[in-house]
Amino acid sequence: MSDDPSRESWPSDRPPGAIVSNRVPDRQAVGTKSPRTASLRTEVIAGPSPTRYTSTMPERDRYDVVIVGAGAMGLASAFHLIRARPELSVLVVDARSGPGEGSMGASNGMVRDVFSSADNHVLAKNAIAFYRKIMEEHEELRAPSPLLDLYGYLWLLPESRLNEYRSLVSNSHGSIDAQTVGLDEIQSCPGLDVSPPRWFEGDDAVPPEPIAGGFFGRNCGAVAPEMLARFYFQQARSLGVEFAFDLCVQRLSFEGREEILLHEPSKRPFSFQEQMKGRLRISRVHFGDGRSVETDRVVVAAGAWADKILHPLGVATACSPRAQLLFSVSGPVVEELLRWEPPVRPIDSDHGKARFPFLVLPTGAVLKPIFPQRQMWVGFADTVAHPIGTEEDPGTDGRLDYSMARMGERDAFATDALPLVTPYLPKFESAGVRLENSWGGYYNFSPEGLPVLTEAPYGVIFVGGDSGSAIMKADSIGRLVAAQCEGKSDARLFGGDSYRIDRLSLERRSVQEEKIIL
Repeated sequence: MSDDPSRESWPSDRPPGAIVSNRVPDRQAVGTKSPRTASLRTEVIAGPSPTRYTSTMPERDRYDVVIVGAGAMGLASAFHLIRARPELSVLVVDARSGPGEGSMGASNGMVRDVFSSADNHVLAKNAIAFYRKIMEEHEELRAPSPLLDLYGYLWLLPESRLNEYRSLVSNSHGSIDAQTVGLDEIQSCPGLDVSPPRWFEGDDAVPPEPIAGGFFGRNCGAVAPEMLARFYFQQARSLGVEFAFDLCVQRLSFEGREEILLHEPSKRPFSFQEQMKGRLRISRVHFGDGRSVETDRVVVAAGAWADKILHPLGVATACSPRAQLLFSVSGPVVEELLRWEPPVRPIDSDHGKARFPFLVLPTGAVLKPIFPQRQMWVGFADTVAHPIGTEEDPGTDGRLDYSMARMGERDAFATDALPLVTPYLPKFESAGVRLENSWGGYYNFSPEGLPVLTEAPYGVIFVGGDSGSAIMKADSIGRLVAAQCEGKSDARLFGGDSYRIDRLSLERRSVQEEKIIL
């Protein structure tokens, strides 16, 4: 990957704030309790068995950079930082037993570049191009199953929304690769009711909006989170990044810097020092087992759990984590849908034939095809009267007791998911659809639906607020984090686009609100 712009040489006059190195160079029956573990996703997707990662402890007492979180953003940040600055000592810490086993492992595993925000579009488009490139260059990312499968997204839309999506394409000046699909073509989808008379039997509310047409995004499809996590992990580790798994970050502190005056026993700095430029910087990362390491810079990429680390320092992220659910289903109705050949032109086809796309219903419910297992995953963005935050609190007990299985609410399939699907696909109410499994993860929502990358006080960088699309933009975000650590104001994305980092900051934020959040 010699064409990777992140391999720029580092100038001798480092910008202010840049880091100076200290481194010396089985299917489950409905109604039974789920046995799901962190690797349950492999039950319903084809691919190599999950890699077992040996839990390791930090090898040093001090690191130039400590990255908290081995999810999509943390892994990409570590990879691009070590490529740009190979002399740095970098440690990635995660409370799970391997990379990508938090919300990344629980995700739908989809990518798209169809966004209403130009910022989201450019970040996602460049990341998808990078994933395509590494898949072409690494055989293990092509077989036995591909890292990336761009079979497309198909939005089924009422008239008002259809016009909005058409405007997206025209306003992008060709950057969004998409096509509209006529109503007569959509009606070839088996069992689809384009004009449902009611929400459910006996309900007298205003019926759901009729479908007027479809919008098909071509540069969209599935990505294998496990494969992407493994790629970033292996590449970063081969370049010298150290990883410590099964190790929970409990808190960050100012301890160890002689020039910082601290209250006792709270270890909180005297307030007047905030006015002394550059004085207050985090110096130590404390783990749940009582140990700690010194560092010059901390990158918090802990997803939904970032607030648990930053709030005790008085640092706000402006992000709101919420639980999200997914359900896997099978049966004759599902198989009939999977045989549908939609009238579209995907980038990746089956011997020239289009396959069932990632289907987005007008209600916001989504159906993802799982072709090898003849299943579908059903999901929806559930934000109605759900508490903000996470059940787990590593800052309190020093560990992260997170379980995708425990978050899976099987009853919610019938009470919350099906009512969003059955108006348009009424056969889903029949015995022809079987619930196989359920699991949960977190979306970390930002106010506008775009990532947050901000230089928080005390030498801490926070990256998060992906609003359910971290994987889609992870490579681009990783390049931005690396550039931020280097003290740069701009970063070059994989496709060559230059992006100003502070557009995503909280202080100088300059982004459009994202309206397409799934």
